[in-house]
Amino acid sequence: MPINYSDCFETEHMREENRRIAKNTLIVYARLIITTLLGLLSSRFVLAALGASDFGLYNVVGATVIMFSFITSALYNTTTRFINYEQGKPDGNVNRIFNMSLAIHVCFAIVALVLLESAGVYYILNYLNVEAGKEADAMFVFQVSTITTCLSLTCVPFNSLFIVHEDFRTIAIIDILGTAAKFALILALALYGGNLLRFYALSMALVTALMSLSYFFLSRRRWPAITRFNLIKGKSNYKEILIFNNYSLLGAAALIFRNQGSNMVINYFFGTIVNAAYAISYSVQSYIITFVGNFDIASAPQITQNVSRGDMDRTVFLASSTCRICVLLTLLLLFPIYCELPFLLHLWLGDNLPDGTITFCKCTLLVALVSATSGGITQLIRGTGKLKWFTIQFTVLYVLALLISIGLYNAGFPPYTVILSYFIADAISRYFQILLLHRYIKLDIGSFVQKSYLRPLGVFMCGVAYVLVSGFADIEQNLWHITNFVIATLFMVVTIYYVGLYKEERDAILSHLKHSVLKKS
Repeated sequence: MPINYSDCFETEHMREENRRIAKNTLIVYARLIITTLLGLLSSRFVLAALGASDFGLYNVVGATVIMFSFITSALYNTTTRFINYEQGKPDGNVNRIFNMSLAIHVCFAIVALVLLESAGVYYILNYLNVEAGKEADAMFVFQVSTITTCLSLTCVPFNSLFIVHEDFRTIAIIDILGTAAKFALILALALYGGNLLRFYALSMALVTALMSLSYFFLSRRRWPAITRFNLIKGKSNYKEILIFNNYSLLGAAALIFRNQGSNMVINYFFGTIVNAAYAISYSVQSYIITFVGNFDIASAPQITQNVSRGDMDRTVFLASSTCRICVLLTLLLLFPIYCELPFLLHLWLGDNLPDGTITFCKCTLLVALVSATSGGITQLIRGTGKLKWFTIQFTVLYVLALLISIGLYNAGFPPYTVILSYFIADAISRYFQILLLHRYIKLDIGSFVQKSYLRPLGVFMCGVAYVLVSGFADIEQNLWHITNFVIATLFMVVTIYYVGLYKEERDAILSHLKHSVLKKS
């Protein structure tokens, strides 16, 4: 049955939910702006201090750890989903779910440690393509990252409570303080006279560990009834969570396999210099996906809790709205960045750009766009709990994409080939996701696609037109580049407002702005 959008703005309860999502979104974007600015500056100083080779080495060794930290990501999604779902029940026992999740996290932390100290060390010693004399540095970075990964894994249930209770303010404060601390330590690289790579790895790990411990102590003080330790016995109690987690684990592994497996394959065929170019492009992609994903995260509690209450009309409305806005936010960033990519990269990183960075970045912009089309859909899938075939289909696609890329590399194809392979795989995966949602929850495909993608398609076409027109002006002056970036951004804002948003949304924005002005006056 098609969604009537006007109905979803009518009741006071729905308006309150919309206001809560809007408030949470503003908080996470305030956090994102600050952390992104510090992150961009950090990348410039780190690349200048370490050099392209050590910068690439840190990223490829870190990728080895991240290959196993998919356990953390999977369990985080599982824990958040089940606690959130339990929170939506009138008679839910959140303490029981919390303690079951904590026990599972501790067990998997031990598994992660064993895997990292066996398979991870074997890879470092036998397959890592590193400059002579850097083997000991690589192992130091690996061991420090391993300890941090295992500690973070055990603290995930405590972190999840802040998402469930929609306490995005505390998350923002911890992230901002952590990012600021990392930035200060990066500036200290210029003053340190020893091994810069080891100092950088150790300082980043210490800050990350302190951030994880902050969630532990704050949640223990804020929700003592929920975090009261209580060992839940009996395998049957854990069955549902473990089944869900197994598929969540497979899905997270596929995503890490896609991102970090690409890094390792690139290292094998092309070396650490190309790894540095890939790392920069991956950072650009990560900033965009994080910018967009924050809106997805802000809407996640409401989507899951509406599934728990059985209100599927509201759930599908939230999912389609989230999907559309995620794509619009990506387009807002994509076209201004694409228009002035070489200028922005040189402004960000100076003249130390590794060869191929610009081409890598252009390809990852496409990946970020197709990734944004999953906004809302992923939360809807997790809310229903039916992960099996959703996870299997994109896992198979991602594995095939990497294997095909390896074959193409052997045939002499360029380094960015793997990124384009995943772009195609992600687009095919989205098609299967929507078909499976139709099967499981009787999703009206035509209505969902129209509400999620039709208006963003109009915005996309306008953006392409702007890129084509601005490309005729071949002016190599900084003032022109800055002006063009600002004009492109304003053009996308206006286009999104009039083409991408519905009338009810534009009215809500104007009403909020008028209320804010009157309140100040």
